[in-house]
Amino acid sequence: MGRNKKAIEEYIRNQLEEDKQYEQLTMKEMIDPFTGEQVEKGK
Repeated sequence: MGRNKKAIEEYIRNQLEEDKQYEQLTMKEMIDPFTGEQVEKGK
């Protein structure tokens, strides 16, 4: 039973890390990183 618990914990940890990476890729910039100005909606 200990092995299954460890495998499940590792799986969840990996999923959370993948989710964080995906969010970083899809996160919309609210401030233009080049000008520092607010980004208009729809761009």
